[in-house]
Amino acid sequence: MRSDRLLYELAPDGFGSRHCEPWEQWRERVHGVLPQFPEEVLEQWVYRHWKGVLCNWGWLDFQAMSFTKERWSTDDIINQIKTPHDDVVSKFSSRMNNPLFQRSWLVQNMQDNGTWPVAPIVLQYERDLYATNGRILKAPFNLLEGHHRLGYLKSIAENGGYLQDHHNIWLVRIALH
Repeated sequence: MRSDRLLYELAPDGFGSRHCEPWEQWRERVHGVLPQFPEEVLEQWVYRHWKGVLCNWGWLDFQAMSFTKERWSTDDIINQIKTPHDDVVSKFSSRMNNPLFQRSWLVQNMQDNGTWPVAPIVLQYERDLYATNGRILKAPFNLLEGHHRLGYLKSIAENGGYLQDHHNIWLVRIALH
């Protein structure tokens, strides 16, 4: 079942405005509709990026999603996680050499800690999926959220910077009906 109608109903009131519905209030309203979603996933993905989630992923079945937090090696992340937005990840990766981006809180946090502050969200699926925008999600692992973090991790790895051996990811599976 497509989730775009559901996502419209879950829109944070005032999304994108200065008076957006507070996270705590939104969480209370949404928790009963998507009880299987970990709070970190709800906040980082659906709440903060609601419009992008609706536009890019509304065709997925959100109510059939299940989540597992896993720890993956840097090599496994770089080599196994695909995205139809490789161009975006490459752009974020190249930004790491720009002094302006070196001052961003996310870049500094990742350089200091050798990992990301919040686990990216990765869809596991048995076969390639064709998104509504014509792009292909390559099986078995495809990035749903965390393009900045993946780009920065790749750049740190390519430049021999400090990285922890393993990093958290949220692995999402969608039950087939």
